[in-house]
Amino acid sequence: MYDPAYTVECARIQDVSAMLNMEKTYFDSYWHSEPAVIRDLIKQEPMMFRVCKKKGKLKGYYWVFPLEHSIWEKVITGKMDEHKMVKHIKSFDEPNLYLYISSVIVDQNDEMHKKYTKALVYDFGKNFVLGIKNQIPDIRAVGAITISAGGRRLMERSKFLYKGSFSEAGKAVRTYAINHKSLVQQALLTRQQLMKNIA
Repeated sequence: MYDPAYTVECARIQDVSAMLNMEKTYFDSYWHSEPAVIRDLIKQEPMMFRVCKKKGKLKGYYWVFPLEHSIWEKVITGKMDEHKMVKHIKSFDEPNLYLYISSVIVDQNDEMHKKYTKALVYDFGKNFVLGIKNQIPDIRAVGAITISAGGRRLMERSKFLYKGSFSEAGKAVRTYAINHKSLVQQALLTRQQLMKNIA
């Protein structure tokens, strides 16, 4: 999936402004993040923030947070909002983690936006699903809430299971989750299909 036209890497402090500008473009103010909080989290664990860049310019990103099960469950069912969740983030080195996908955004005005999305999905798979076995965090399940049609499509195409809906800030929010073993099986199946198409 390597394409020299763009790269995916850990976010740096200098990327915060561009990430939050993109967030403001696509999300209502209720969902906007505090710059100081994001900077502190990048210092704590840069792997939580993965950015796609083309010629050094931000074109998209995804954010993931490792949590313990009880906190993860509260977030994906709407019993705890994301702003409170940040106090409970775990280290990727800890066992029995539940991964929460907080954001996936790409520049929709760029004609390559679908490629950026694919690059981010591939990067997620490489780092949190199928990569080198001993280097992948001990993730038991992955969950997300979606506030846009694009987010719902991404979850459904990735075979995440719909878990229910709730209202947040006057908006209908849908919850999706998948256990890690199913995610691995899905990724392996996709890889096999790609190999057949190439052969």
